[in-house]
Amino acid sequence: MESPGGDNLQVTMKCIVAACMLSVFAAPAIAAERTPGDARRLLMGGKYAEAAELYAPSAAKDPLAALGLARCRAAEGKLDAAVKVLSSAAGDHADLHAELARLALERGDYQTARTQTDTALKLDKDHLLARWIQAELHRLAGRLDEAQRRYAGLIDHYNSQEIRQAESIRWIGLAAGRYAAWNRLSEEFRTLVNDLYPAALKLEPDYWPAHYEAGQLFLAKYNQADAAGALQAALEINPNAAEVHAAMARLAVAGRDIPQAAASADRALQINPRLLSAWLVKADLAWANFRPRRTLQLLEQKALPLNPASEETLGRVAACYLLLDRVSEPEQSGRFTRLRNEVTDRNPLPGEFYFALAGALEQRNKQAEAIRFFRKAIEIMPRLLGPRSRLGLLYMRAGCESDARRQLRKAFDDDPFNVRVYNTLAVLDVLDTMKTIETEHVIIKCDGRRDALLGRYAAKHLEAIYPELCRQFGYRPPDKPLLEIFNRAGGQDGRAWFSTRMTALPYLGIAAACSGPMVAMVSPNEPKLQTQFNWARVLKHEFVHVVTLQQTNFNIPHWYTEGLAVYSEGSPRPQLWNELLLQRVPDGDLFDLRTINHGFSRPQSGKDWQMAYCQAELYVEFMLRRFGSGSQRRLLAAYAEGLTTTEAIRRVFGISVDQFQRKYVAYLKQVLSAMPRLRHPSQSSISQLLESHGEHPEDPDAAAELAYAYLRRKADREAGETARHALKLHPKHQLATYVIARLRLEAGHTQQAVALLEGCLDRHRPQPNVLNLLAGLKLKAQQYDEAAELYTLGQRLDTINPKWTKALVRVYLLADNRQKLSEVLGRLAEADADNLTVRKKLAEMALARRDYAAAANWANQAIHIDVLDLDMHRVFAEALVNRHNYLRAIEEFEVAVELQPEQPYLRFALADAYVQAKQPAKAKAALEALLQTAPDYPGAQLMLKTLEETDQP
Repeated sequence: MESPGGDNLQVTMKCIVAACMLSVFAAPAIAAERTPGDARRLLMGGKYAEAAELYAPSAAKDPLAALGLARCRAAEGKLDAAVKVLSSAAGDHADLHAELARLALERGDYQTARTQTDTALKLDKDHLLARWIQAELHRLAGRLDEAQRRYAGLIDHYNSQEIRQAESIRWIGLAAGRYAAWNRLSEEFRTLVNDLYPAALKLEPDYWPAHYEAGQLFLAKYNQADAAGALQAALEINPNAAEVHAAMARLAVAGRDIPQAAASADRALQINPRLLSAWLVKADLAWANFRPRRTLQLLEQKALPLNPASEETLGRVAACYLLLDRVSEPEQSGRFTRLRNEVTDRNPLPGEFYFALAGALEQRNKQAEAIRFFRKAIEIMPRLLGPRSRLGLLYMRAGCESDARRQLRKAFDDDPFNVRVYNTLAVLDVLDTMKTIETEHVIIKCDGRRDALLGRYAAKHLEAIYPELCRQFGYRPPDKPLLEIFNRAGGQDGRAWFSTRMTALPYLGIAAACSGPMVAMVSPNEPKLQTQFNWARVLKHEFVHVVTLQQTNFNIPHWYTEGLAVYSEGSPRPQLWNELLLQRVPDGDLFDLRTINHGFSRPQSGKDWQMAYCQAELYVEFMLRRFGSGSQRRLLAAYAEGLTTTEAIRRVFGISVDQFQRKYVAYLKQVLSAMPRLRHPSQSSISQLLESHGEHPEDPDAAAELAYAYLRRKADREAGETARHALKLHPKHQLATYVIARLRLEAGHTQQAVALLEGCLDRHRPQPNVLNLLAGLKLKAQQYDEAAELYTLGQRLDTINPKWTKALVRVYLLADNRQKLSEVLGRLAEADADNLTVRKKLAEMALARRDYAAAANWANQAIHIDVLDLDMHRVFAEALVNRHNYLRAIEEFEVAVELQPEQPYLRFALADAYVQAKQPAKAKAALEALLQTAPDYPGAQLMLKTLEETDQP
């Protein structure tokens, strides 16, 4: 390879590695040799205070000790102290001037960095760190050809030199990495991570920066597994390497582990409060939480003072300006324009600035603006690898797959090690094999073999609901939204393809997602899918996002679009949500409008994530009931104007956010008051119950709780003694009686147990264990009416617990009470939108009792869970025939025949539906096909003959 200007610099990394290997047994760094007590080892291990103690006594006279002491100070963010140490001892020592240049470079003081670099190079023209900084200064000033020449010069110099220090390999590795990226020398990536940085570790096994730099390379390629391995290896050497913790935070962000990202960033800042990379993670987390003002505050008050010239930081600041200034064109923002001009005055080719700006806008789904600035970064600095790959991935999110393919192919040619690019090109290959269905309102892509039927039914469903959603929210997106359904392909399951479609990584743990213009979903027909789900409900949820995200130009906060989507599903709150409300509302353990987005983006637990959805839906419900149906559109309009939640609440409802929150919490308490629940036994540990009983020996409740805990531990003697003590204090104590009844049952005395339970049961406030056990004993004795009465009592007084309804199903099945069974199954179905079995049973029962409207409804709902269920298509068709909806019935019978062509009844029923619909030609064709496989099928010949006679003049 040749460098610009024809200097014929040899940059093959294998030569570098060979030189490294010659020096494996060379002496370690001189600083480590000359520092008492092996201070170098302590420094590399992150024991900065101990290392500083050893360096300090000789730092004034020994330049290498001064360098070590300065690095101890800098590692903890004490940069002024580090500069003072270096300046006091610098004299004519190139190492110290180069280190001063490095610190100045990191602080954005380019003039000082240049002065100190020049001084270092005058003292030692081949000083590696100084030469690396010199190249970086050219890059940051937009002199890219000169910067590249310097990078290549470093490589050329070290191709012919014996390398004795691990740190030397770091600077040559950084130069080689930059040169390789700019010149698309992708194979050099392997050399860096497999040969060069390992060579540094052979020279100095404790040199953790070698692992760190390898991890940074893997992280840039989105290779999360190898990045994690390299960074963890660095932390095993130095657990106090703040920059490694910041890199781990960035890795966690890439893996969507937001709590871990926050924890790693906090850890980095505990070690080094002045670490720019950690503050940028903190700002990015605020940005992801729809808090642009907080983001700008962090950037201006924490990040910029550390390096006012950082294009990574300034690009994020520019994004904040554009979002907060609510302009349709960037040039309309005065402060954005001023900032951009300041950046370009310093660097006429600020590709990194535009890249950071575009990346931040992409995170907030400002797709058009992000595309513009990714293109600008590519235009002014085509050497950068990142912008083109990110542009291609953004085109995928925007549903512009042809544009995405063009950009990603170029990006892959430039860098075949980028995991997200490679993955997304594989997704595009899968999409090429899919069948496309285009309707009046939507475009659907699906597996033409496995999901053709699902695609047809999804199209029909979306044609029904999408225009309705547009009317509901008062907005119709300008382009047809795209739905892509992923099934198994190329050895990967549908969930992996779906996840890769949305994130370019196969780790998304949900069934469907929306990017705004498009929706992707795992096929419910995927063979490895663990649980069934109601795909029709899921699509309605996601298409609410399609409308509301585009309606507000993606300014709608996460909580509101999710709340609208869940509310629009029309399903009752799940049991888990009700239980969470009962636990958290009395304790005040709730999200508010300032924190709820964290519940989606950085939940502390799965329950936090569920609670965020629950509260989001209840925010919508509260607004509609308290402020009327128009509040929904008014709030959407406020977000469409770019208002923040604080501003939008004030405008739409005329109150502050705090006042709004207080009214909302009052509404939650009303919701709870309408959810009666029986008091269940304590879940406290037995040690806690023993302590409580010891403190309150005359409290029958404390004794009964302890007795129940003993019973669960099979400590029958202790359970009986404690329960009898409780009954002495309260002769009809329900929980204590339950314990005794259970012991009687274990001894085989069922009638005694029943008598005890009947004697203590308080039908106004029944203890649930007593109620459930007594009902179960009545059921076992086939006393169905009494069992049903007890379970119904539990259902009425313990509304959020589905076990009572499920128990009633067993009662009515055994009693063969079909009417009551249908009622309780209906309640179960209403409570669980994904329950296929219950819906199938309801459809079959309704058809048997000739309730054809109910049969059609339940069969259709079952198909919305399993579109391949033959029985439900048959039941649906038969119900439709009996409702004289022959055309729709024909469609269902045709599907049933498609699913089971060998079933003669289905062909006969289809022929009959054709006759009823006055389509004799199709009826005859269906009968002829039937008679080919079942010539003796009853009635087929007669029907065909009748049709033929009818055709005669």
